[in-house]
Amino acid sequence: MGVNYMVITVTSQQQMIDAEAFLREAQRKWPGCQAVVEDPATDISDATVVSPPDAPPFSVIHFPDNGMISTDAHPQVAAEIAAWIRSLHPDPSLVLWYTDEGFTGHTVLTPGITPTQIDHQWVDHRDHDPEQEYPHYFH
Repeated sequence: MGVNYMVITVTSQQQMIDAEAFLREAQRKWPGCQAVVEDPATDISDATVVSPPDAPPFSVIHFPDNGMISTDAHPQVAAEIAAWIRSLHPDPSLVLWYTDEGFTGHTVLTPGITPTQIDHQWVDHRDHDPEQEYPHYFH
C-alpha cells in the first residue's frame, strides 16, 4: 500500500467527512470492498478501503484529521476516486485539491467535477508555484 494521489483540504480549518462516514459511503460506492477501521494511536490512518475483488486493485485511505484521503490507484481510477470524494462534499466553500505524492501539480476540485476535468485541469507546479499563486493557503 502506497500513496500515489491525495485529496486534501488546503487549510486546517476545513475538514472532509469523518472515518465512519467515509467507510459507509465507500461501501455504497464499491459493494464488496473491504472496509477496515484502524487505530490512529498505532496507525497513521484511521480507515482504509480496499477495492472489491472484481475491480482493479487499489486502496483508499482516510486520515484522522479529516484533512486528507489518499489512494494508490492508477491515474484514471485515482481521478474517479477524487471526483467521488468531491461529490461527498457539495459545499463550494470547502476547498479541496487533488495532488500527487510529490506535490508536483494539483487540480482544484469544484463541486460536480468529472474525472476527465480533473485530468485536464491539472496545474503543473513547475509552471505555477502554488505558494506564489495561493499564498493564503501556505503562509
